Amino acid sequence: MTNYTDEELMNSVGNQDISAFEELFGRYERRVFGFFYHMAPNIEEARDCTQETFLRLWKGRAGYTPTGRFSTYIFQIAKNHFLHEHQKRKSRITLRHFDGDNTPGCLQEQTPSENGYHRAVAHEIGLTIGEAVASLPEIHRMVYILSEEQKLSYKQIADILDCPVGTVSSRKVEAVRKLRKLLEPLRDEVLGKDRQVDKSEVG
Repeated sequence: MTNYTDEELMNSVGNQDISAFEELFGRYERRVFGFFYHMAPNIEEARDCTQETFLRLWKGRAGYTPTGRFSTYIFQIAKNHFLHEHQKRKSRITLRHFDGDNTPGCLQEQTPSENGYHRAVAHEIGLTIGEAVASLPEIHRMVYILSEEQKLSYKQIADILDCPVGTVSSRKVEAVRKLRKLLEPLRDEVLGKDRQVDKSEVG
């Protein structure tokens, strides 16, 4: 079923087509997990939330209406589940170290020829960036993850978060501003304080 669009597959899921559901799971499982990895307080909850998102997708299959892209639809489900779980916890999301070997898209794969020093430096950079992203306020972090990690358009993010496109844009700008500030010590250490950095380096 690899030649079918996401929307066509979801229409088949609405008719209880298990193979279509499995195809969508294969296409989106890693992306949904990547979203929760950055939003949930730990990796176990990220996995649980990913499973629950696809369970909700299956349970709500009859109500699916293809009015937009499927990626928007499934991240709406993911967002709603995250907010539901977050409301139940009633506690501040705990910051955690991001393991560069396990964080999706956080670091480029290291080749065997790279020496231990370069790997250690890359690992520390990954930890610092991961912690900076995790420390963003929730509304800014969600926009940043959906935009940078998931590569969704501002319009899709606006549909997911149920807010104007302009709000998404302003939250992204604020997220990038906060990240630049948080990552200034790392930038100065790696590049030197006197070197000018292109504004596009973050975000």
